[in-house]
Amino acid sequence: MMRKVMLLGGCLMITGCSGFGKFVSDTATLPGANPNAPLGSDLNMRRVKGYGASEAPILTQGGNVWPGPPSPMPTLEDVEKDRIGTALGATSSADEMLPDGGEINLDTSSKVAPSAKLPDAEPDAASKFGAKRSNASAIQIPNGDGTVTIIRPDGSVYTIKASAAPAATH
Repeated sequence: MMRKVMLLGGCLMITGCSGFGKFVSDTATLPGANPNAPLGSDLNMRRVKGYGASEAPILTQGGNVWPGPPSPMPTLEDVEKDRIGTALGATSSADEMLPDGGEINLDTSSKVAPSAKLPDAEPDAASKFGAKRSNASAIQIPNGDGTVTIIRPDGSVYTIKASAAPAATH
């Protein structure tokens, strides 16, 4: 008697997670049924099994259902006008724009010296930190066709035969 109760209790515990009906349908089949047949009751499964399946057809819609063309990308001028208008708190017009060569003076009473012209080139600051520039040599790149491509420190590039290339120094 105790074994029968334990067997029944074990079966009930196994089915506790999924339910007794799912457990039985997954583990046992009726005689003549295919245990490997796919399960389902959707429209396609009813058609596969040979049952009558009728669904309402998809009908066409009137009018143009596609969206219109995308809006054009804004030009840099449009972006700049929007940026300036946002910064000033209002939209600006062409009359309010600073003319070419014009200057902006925010405060005439300040004693600020006029700004100096920016230099054309910055000086090399490597010597201040102990770095020394060496005389750069040309870079030689051997090619697979028996030639060598040489890149000089001034940026010029040329290709010569490998036998005429100078020896690389390190």
